[in-house]
Amino acid sequence: MANRSKPHYAVVADTLIRDIAKATYPVGSLLPPELELADTFGVSRNTMRSAMRVLVDMGLVSRRAGLGTVVQVRHATPNFVQTVESLDQLFPDLKSTELNVLGATEVVADTDLARVLACAPGESWLAIEGLRRVKRGRAAVSHSVVYVSPALKDLAKTLDKRRDPAFQQLEKASGRTVAEVVQQSDAAAMPAAIAKLLDVPAGSPALRTVRRYASEDGRILMVTDTHSAPGREGYTVRLRASWRGAETVET
Repeated sequence: MANRSKPHYAVVADTLIRDIAKATYPVGSLLPPELELADTFGVSRNTMRSAMRVLVDMGLVSRRAGLGTVVQVRHATPNFVQTVESLDQLFPDLKSTELNVLGATEVVADTDLARVLACAPGESWLAIEGLRRVKRGRAAVSHSVVYVSPALKDLAKTLDKRRDPAFQQLEKASGRTVAEVVQQSDAAAMPAAIAKLLDVPAGSPALRTVRRYASEDGRILMVTDTHSAPGREGYTVRLRASWRGAETVET
């Protein structure tokens, strides 16, 4: 690879990002298979898989079972991605709360929802809506929509009154293991419908957190979209300089 200042996967990802921007791979088209791309770039399959995850995290492409990797948009803003040692680190206070499921319905992803789910427009998902409440005080601290495959329709009942993270029940129901979580948190205005459930003014400041749970092959198994009012829920994140020496890790 020409650029030695970056890990190999980052150089490959940068090249693919430019190719998508130039419409070498047009929106709606399929990228070549991973093995073919790995041979083209002269890198290992693991390196190629890491590069593809960057594109998925950015929302440039989505992976569809039985089809391949589909180009979704030509341009996207890159996200800052961190790694944690355990998924439990993302949910330090769940034991003091429980999820109350409000209902579940099958939805078809339009353009906006497809960006949230990192999928192709027109895909069907099961949307499970719930409120997380303080266990004793019963005050609602956040509102979430959990998106999973329609085949997991029984998951709605399983998640009700749960205090543990939803992904643990997902793994049991699907028989698949979550290997990676991409989390993005943004300041947002509280939607009117959610504000009413959380007993806060519509349009008031909110923390919106979207998490995408993926298997080892990069397939997204579950997406959660959560709104929390100020003071109701927060996150403390520790970042370490894990990029140092990354060049020696990539092969």
